[in-house]
Amino acid sequence: MKKEKLLVPFIAASVLVGASVTTPVFSHSAYAASSVSVYQKDVNSLADYYAPFYKTVEKKLKEIEGIKDDEKALAAYDQLADQIDQFLTKTDKNYAMNHLNSEADQLQGYLYDSLIALYNYIVDLEDYAYGDVSDAEFNKISANFEKEINAYNTQFQQKAKSYKTKRKVTFNANMSYLLDEDIQPSPTAPSTPADSNGTYTVKKGDTLTAVAKKYGMTVAELKKLNNLKTDALKVGQVLKVKSTSASSPAPAPQASVSAKQQQIVSYAKTLIGKPYKYGGTTPKGFDVSGYTQYVYKNAGSNISIPRTVADQYKSGTDVKQNSLQAGDLVFFKNGKSVSVVGIYLDKQEFIYVSSKGVKTQSLSTAYWKNSYAGAKRIIK
Repeated sequence: MKKEKLLVPFIAASVLVGASVTTPVFSHSAYAASSVSVYQKDVNSLADYYAPFYKTVEKKLKEIEGIKDDEKALAAYDQLADQIDQFLTKTDKNYAMNHLNSEADQLQGYLYDSLIALYNYIVDLEDYAYGDVSDAEFNKISANFEKEINAYNTQFQQKAKSYKTKRKVTFNANMSYLLDEDIQPSPTAPSTPADSNGTYTVKKGDTLTAVAKKYGMTVAELKKLNNLKTDALKVGQVLKVKSTSASSPAPAPQASVSAKQQQIVSYAKTLIGKPYKYGGTTPKGFDVSGYTQYVYKNAGSNISIPRTVADQYKSGTDVKQNSLQAGDLVFFKNGKSVSVVGIYLDKQEFIYVSSKGVKTQSLSTAYWKNSYAGAKRIIK
């Protein structure tokens, strides 16, 4: 039996989101008059409960991808199925859907039932491995599973977007993760810059620690600079600060882009909209590293780079984030492992393959800033 037959087509965490099994829709008249904060608490509480487990599932699937021994791979799948079963049982007992408003109930239903879909697929995969399911049957099961999961994900995305618009709530980092970053949490308010005189006027809610952090100072430095004897601040109080430390360092001036770098970028953009496909290496469907490898090979530069994200991360030379140039490979991690690669374009924008296909994103958004792992320069 070929090894690849044992591997679940790895679906990005966002594609695991959601399912359509009916969940109770409760009539909560009290919610009709509830403040936005109640809805905000509900939806973020939901995300905080589910996201850590989805990350565990994603990590486990990646680990299984690297197992070469069929028997060990099956044992790992069996363990994952048990983990899913235990999580669902725990959820049934301790995280009742009826404590949420009806719209959040539906969001939970998509999350909960997506795990059931994955659990059932793993059971079918194990049956196939032991010869209880034929090749033709398993191919059909796999196709149906991917179709079902993608449909569930679409439902979840649509419901979440509707919820956000209708309820005027923002999503935290965990909800953004579950949504494959298609809906970003509201960006953090930029640090208040110092005025031209290097001072800062204290506002309601400010603390010495917060102000010091804004300007890259320690509390001790801030107190010494202002001859403060206590940590107490008053609204309207004017503090001396380091005016040059208020914001992130400005990117270094970008060197002239070579013809090869421009070829890479131009060609990468022509593939925007091409679909995602597990293991894909052609415009019929790409995975993240299949896309970058294909672009480098076919952009007119005929440059060969390794196939996997991990190996691409080992290639080229390291580049600091404030020295990025067009065509550089940018990498992102989920947990401790580097799992996503894209191609830097310009002005903090990069291009990569999401579960929705080839698209551009900004390094300045919260998710990508937090998961940024580094960059490599392949060409000069």
